[in-house]
Amino acid sequence: EITSDEGSGLSFLVRTIIIQEMSGNLEVRKMKPYKHKVQYYETDQMAVVHHSNYIRWFEEARVELLERIGMSYDRLEREGLISPVLGVKAQYKSMVRFGDSVEITPHIEVYNGIKLTISYLVADAATKDIRCLGQTRHCFLNAEGKPVSLKRSYPHYHELLLKLQQTQKALPEYSESVVESQDDE
Repeated sequence: EITSDEGSGLSFLVRTIIIQEMSGNLEVRKMKPYKHKVQYYETDQMAVVHHSNYIRWFEEARVELLERIGMSYDRLEREGLISPVLGVKAQYKSMVRFGDSVEITPHIEVYNGIKLTISYLVADAATKDIRCLGQTRHCFLNAEGKPVSLKRSYPHYHELLLKLQQTQKALPEYSESVVESQDDE
């Protein structure tokens, strides 16, 4: 089992940086993880969070991250841009139970102007023990469902994602190879 004491998960939570759009200027500031308190409806009969809820938490953290940098989903959609999920991975490290609080830290792993991969670290809010590692892959499409290059068609959004990606530090726990190798166990 991986915990924040064994890796750099805790320091990642402290040093993660985001870009926030304020009055047309970009301001670099420390990002707080997305916090979630487990609700009863998210659990099974054993009071353990059902595995499908982690995917919802990834989305909640991703939506908040994009809002913080000026890329809210409603703004994107008003401009005719959508970002569907192409794939999801999750590694469940230890159980989360009813009443627990978790912190979900999203991390831009890969961004190339057309596709975006975000990794997630779900940690117990009190102990910082890692509960789940996850990853979602996305692309960008126009209203007709055709792939869009943000670099060409939405350079402002492209720059926001590039700047965010450049400011975040990569962690070995987030790499796709770790996700894949542990799936084989």
